[in-house]
Amino acid sequence: MQTLFKNLFNSMNLLKLSLLVIFKKMYQQPSVEGTLRYRKINFFTTSALFQFALFGFMNMKRYTIFIIAFFTLTASLFAQIKTDVFLRFSKQEGIIRVVLESADEEFMNKAKIVTSPSKIKIEFPGPFNLTAQQDIPFEAMPEDRILVINLKEQDEIKVLRLSSPPRLVFDIRKGEKQAASVLSRVFVIDAGHGGYDFGIIAGNTREKDITLNLAKELGTTLSKKGNKVFLTRKADQYLSLIDRINFVNGKKPDVFISLHSSMTKDFVFYIPVTKDSSTDEVVDFYSLSARQKKYIKKSKTLSDSIGKAMKEEFKIDVIYRGMPLPMLHSAGAPSVFIEFPSPNFAVYDQQFRTRLINAIMNGFAAYGQ
Repeated sequence: MQTLFKNLFNSMNLLKLSLLVIFKKMYQQPSVEGTLRYRKINFFTTSALFQFALFGFMNMKRYTIFIIAFFTLTASLFAQIKTDVFLRFSKQEGIIRVVLESADEEFMNKAKIVTSPSKIKIEFPGPFNLTAQQDIPFEAMPEDRILVINLKEQDEIKVLRLSSPPRLVFDIRKGEKQAASVLSRVFVIDAGHGGYDFGIIAGNTREKDITLNLAKELGTTLSKKGNKVFLTRKADQYLSLIDRINFVNGKKPDVFISLHSSMTKDFVFYIPVTKDSSTDEVVDFYSLSARQKKYIKKSKTLSDSIGKAMKEEFKIDVIYRGMPLPMLHSAGAPSVFIEFPSPNFAVYDQQFRTRLINAIMNGFAAYGQ
C-alpha cells in the first residue's frame, strides 16, 4: 500500500508540473502592442487546485469525492477563460470603419457575422472581454459570446476579414436619403451662364460648370421617375437671355427652374414682383409679364416648397427676395430661380450635389401635393 501511495504521489507531481506548463502556454499570448501578457488566470489558484486534488488522492476513503471536486473546479477554471477583443473606429469621407481586433486568429476566423442596414451581430466561438474605444458613434452590446452593434441609421455595410493581426473590419457608408416621388410632369431646367460667360469663379471652380452638372443630374433623376425633361443647354455653350426665354416657353413646361450660384454662403430664392412703384426704365421693362401673372401664386408655392426642403436638408435659413428678373418674369409656367452657396463656401463634390438634388426633388414632391 505504501508503494502504491508513493507511485501515486510521484504521478501526481508529474501531472501537476505538466498541467502548469500547459496552462502557462495557454494563457500567455502576444497582445496588440506586441508585448507578452497573461490573461486573467491566477497561477497560485491553479497550483492550489492541484494541491487540493493531491490531498484528496492521498485520502483514499474520500477518493471519489475529491475526483468529482477536482474536475468540477477544473471545468469552472476553463469556463472563465475569455479572449480579449479590442474595438476601435475611424471616420473618413462619409465612411465609418469599425475594427474588432484580437491576437487569437482562430477565434476571429470562427466568428459568425450577420448584418442588416441598422445592426451588426457577431457570434464568437467563445466568451470574450471587449475593450472599446471611447466616444464610439454607435451602441456596442456585448453579452457572453455575442456582440451586437446598433447603428443610428440605415447604412450600407461592407465586411472584411483581415490578418496580421487578426481582425474583423466593417466599412459603414451612410445610406443616401431617398428623394420623394414626383408626379409625371414636363420640366425645363436652365443651367445658368455658359461659354464665355463663366459666372462666379472661386479658384478653379466656375459657376457655369456647377450649374451644368447640377442641371444634368437633376434632369437624369427626374427622367428616371417618368418625367419629361428639357435642358436649356447640355454643354458648355453661351445662350442669350432671349434664346433661353423662347426655349422655355416653347416647351410649355409644368415647372421651370433656373440654377445659379450666389456670392454668399446662403441659399437665395428669387420670387416674381407683383407690384412695382419704381419709375426706373429698366425695372419697368422687366415688370411682371402677362405670362407669369397667371402663375404667380404657384411660383411662390414652388419656391416655398423647395426652400423648406433645402432648410430641412442643410439646417440653415433660406433667403427669399422679390426681384424683377427677366428669366423669371418671362416664363409662362410656375417658376423658381435658385442661387446656391458660392463655391467659396461649399465644395460641390458628388455627395453635396446629391444632397442638393434630393432636396429639390423633395420640394417638387411637396409642391405637387
